[in-house]
Amino acid sequence: MHLVADDEMHAHAMTRDLGPSPLDPEFTADDFRGLVRRGRGMIKPFLLDQRHLSGIGNAYIHDILFRARIHPRRQIPGLSDAEIDALYASVRDVLGTAIVMGGAYYEKDFYGHPGGYTAEHWLVGYADGQPCPVCGATIRKIKTGSTSSYICPPCQTL
Repeated sequence: MHLVADDEMHAHAMTRDLGPSPLDPEFTADDFRGLVRRGRGMIKPFLLDQRHLSGIGNAYIHDILFRARIHPRRQIPGLSDAEIDALYASVRDVLGTAIVMGGAYYEKDFYGHPGGYTAEHWLVGYADGQPCPVCGATIRKIKTGSTSSYICPPCQTL
């Protein structure tokens, strides 16, 4: 753990290269849209890159993309403004819920207490072979670069 004053975060080795927090009240949908529009490649690795946006980890990305109905292999230039706006709302919803619950069950707070965001809160994440909560189709685990992704093929078309 590192405790760093707000005015020193820009110089601290662990925080200086972090992108904005998607939960920062000053980080708007317009800011998010501009950030994504400058990106290239697949949307999942872009969102996981902490230099672009901080706080999105692999445990959260599956449901973020599912709620926005975006396939993790979608190419950024092909995303519509409506899809990017849905993604912004999904990022804020999933991460906001996780924060209220103290983070993921494997994360610990300042006092060493584990978070309350558990597998029962995930919609498709780590649910390979289970039915989609929206359409009932089977959730599938696919490879997306160096990581795996959990998707509902009918809800998240490529």
